[in-house]
This record gives sequence, structure tokens and C-alpha cells, in this order.
Amino acid sequence: MNPKLKISLTIVLGALLLLLSAYINGYPIVYSDTSTYLASGFKLETPFDRPITYGLFLRLSSLNGISLWFTIFSQSLIVSFLIFKLLKIFLSEQSNICFIFISIIAFLSLFTSVSWTTSQLIADIFTPIMLLSLLILVIGRSKKWMEILIYFIFLLSTSMHMSHITFNILFILSILIVRQLKFLGIKESIKVKPLMICFCLSLLSIATAGSALSKSKHGFLMGALVEHGIAKAYLDEHCKDIDYNFCAFKDSLPDKAWKFLWNEDSPFYKMGGWKGTKKEFNEIIYKTLTTPKYLILHIKESIKATVDQLSKFEIGDGNGSFLEGTLLHKRINTYFPHEILSYESSRQSKRNLTFISWYNQVLLFVVLASIVVLLLVLVKFYRCDKKLLSMILIVILGVVINSWACGTLANAIDRLGSKIIWLIPLITIIGVIRTWNNIPFPTKPKLH
Repeated sequence: MNPKLKISLTIVLGALLLLLSAYINGYPIVYSDTSTYLASGFKLETPFDRPITYGLFLRLSSLNGISLWFTIFSQSLIVSFLIFKLLKIFLSEQSNICFIFISIIAFLSLFTSVSWTTSQLIADIFTPIMLLSLLILVIGRSKKWMEILIYFIFLLSTSMHMSHITFNILFILSILIVRQLKFLGIKESIKVKPLMICFCLSLLSIATAGSALSKSKHGFLMGALVEHGIAKAYLDEHCKDIDYNFCAFKDSLPDKAWKFLWNEDSPFYKMGGWKGTKKEFNEIIYKTLTTPKYLILHIKESIKATVDQLSKFEIGDGNGSFLEGTLLHKRINTYFPHEILSYESSRQSKRNLTFISWYNQVLLFVVLASIVVLLLVLVKFYRCDKKLLSMILIVILGVVINSWACGTLANAIDRLGSKIIWLIPLITIIGVIRTWNNIPFPTKPKLH
């Protein structure tokens, strides 16, 4: 068989394996936000709280309403392609790389959260896609047309969610700092030029997310302040002197940011929602960030929220049943009427996902075991394989920064951890294979 055709078919097979969760469910997995994305893509309207990019992707990848199966296949195809490219960087001398790749994809689909995230109709999967594309660009070497394609994937994934801009800025700066640490010896393994290009592309993506960001960031930040208890502390001190509208609700604030932002009876909507709260919330947020004692409280709560988010990565978070009477059901019926019976018959719609509780225990074991094995790989191999060390450090940085951004700027929930935690088992497997085979890098890396 032609080698290029063999690789292409292998990547497609990997993509099909990544959809295991959707096969079990009987339909692509949905979330409450799926409704907003459907409306934004098919009505061509930018939502108030997110960019239109994923909505457009959903419409285009579903072939303008033919099937949402095409959407999750498109997502899984990108993931499959990037994982294969990553393996080529580290296992280029392996003659059986296609078999190794399929074996890894099968393991990840069975024993990590990747299949659940890939099979879900929200923008979450584009966070690890963004991380993988940057990783491949900075430690790998490809032909020019392939580099351009991966840069495009990076830009596309960055523009899928508002949080990605902040994530990338911190992520790239952190990589640059780690790169300069002499005791690690990884300076030559991480290329600066791709980092600078990705930094510029991240700023460019503000064009797609800037409008939504300007209209909604005060709500998300205040939600975080409510969950962290900072809003209550500030209002308790200042309501006697300043007549904030928020003061009327300071003793009835919900305990979670998502309750504050999305429950219809929340104080947020009683005060005027996204538009009506902007001026007052911005003032309170600014004062808490510029007052020393509240700034210290911000730092303490940020650390706690980051640790909390690092421990949360179960699948099934928020994946309830959205049947007749819900906005999501209405929009599925409007834009995909020929799929409504399949949608209603899915395990999710019938509340038949009870296996998730024990399956999450399996996922937890795999993550913890991967961390232990990864530490052993680092102890054994970090001195002689700087490229492997670079990959491990970059992925760990990505997971930690994701936890910081989600926990600090939004809320710590399992869905936001599960979307990226599967990268830990992935890099552990790569590390084990390289350690086992002790594969030396060629003096001049081959172009892939």
C-alpha cells in the first residue's frame, strides 16, 4: 500500500475510534451550551457571552444541517491527526508506527476522557487541540505546507473560546520562562519563532472574540468573585457607605459561579443581566484588584481554585437530558429534524448513563497511575532526552494553566478538567515507549 495512503487511512481509523463515547450513547453528546452554539451558527448571530466561531464550525462541519455526526467526526479527525504528528516526532524510527498509533488511540478512547470530550458538541475539545498544535510547532519540524496547516489549526482552535486568548498568552510566556532555566537544559529543544507566531495569532483571534469578551467578561469575573467569597466580603464592608444595587443580594449569593450566571432566579438577572450589571460589576472588580487586602484574597482564592480544578476531571458533568420543552430539543428539531428520533433515543436523553459513576473511577486510576509512571520516566530519562522533557513540561504547564484560568476566572468544574487531563496519559505512553526503546534522535530531524 502507498505509505501516504496508509497513514491517511490510519488517521481516519483513529478518528473513528475516538468517537467511542458517541457510539455508546447512540448520538453525539450534548450540553446546555450546545443550544447556543446551534443558534449562533444557523442564525449567524454572535452570542452575548461567546464568539460565533464554534457555531460556524458546527454548521459547516455538519454540512449545513445534514448531520451532527459529521461535526464530532471533524473534531476527532483533527485530534487524530495531531496525535499522529506528535508520535512522528518521537517515534519516527519505528517501522510499526501506524500499529502503535492505533493502539494508543484505542487505549485513550477506552480509558481516558478524550472520547467523551471529542464526542461532545461544545468547544471544549479545541483547548487540547490548541495545546497539541502549539506543542508540535515548537518541538517538531515539518514541511512548510504542513506547518501552515498546523498554524491554521492553532488559530482556529484559539478563536473557538474567549478563555483561549488569556490561556495562550500565559502559556507561551510560561514556556519562554521555562525554556531559559539553565538547569533543565531544554533551550535548544524549544523553538522561539513558532512561539512568537502563535503569540501573534492569539492576539489576532481577538477579532473573533473581542466583541463577546467586552460584553461579558464582567459577568464571568463577578461569578468567580461570588464563588470565591470575595464579592460577599467586599459588599459586607462597603454596602454601608456605597449604595450598590448588588447590596440587596449580598446575603443570598449562590455558592457557585455557574449558578450565579445561568440560574434564571439568580441575583445577576434580577440586577439586569449582562447589560444592566456591567458598570457596577466593573467598579467592584477594579476595586478588589487594586486594594491590597482584597488582592491578597484574590491570590489565596486563586491558588485554592487552581488546586480544586486540578482534582476535577470526571466526565458527564452537565450532560443531562434535554427533551421536549427545552430550548436544545427545539433547536435540534429545527436544524436537524431528521435526527430528532435518534437524539431522543440516545442514552443521554433517556438518562441511561449510569455507568459513568464507576467509569469515572477507572479514569481516575488511569490518571493517577500515569502521573506515577511519568515521574519514573522523568527520573530515568530526563538527562538524555531533552525533547521528551520539553514535551512533558509543556503539557504539564498547559494542564496547570488551564486549571488556573478555569478555576480563577470562571469556576472549578469537572467538565473543564476532563477536556484536557487525557493529555497526561498520552505523554506518559510516549515517554514509556521512548524509555523502553531508548530511541536516539537523528542528528538532523526528518521532515514529516
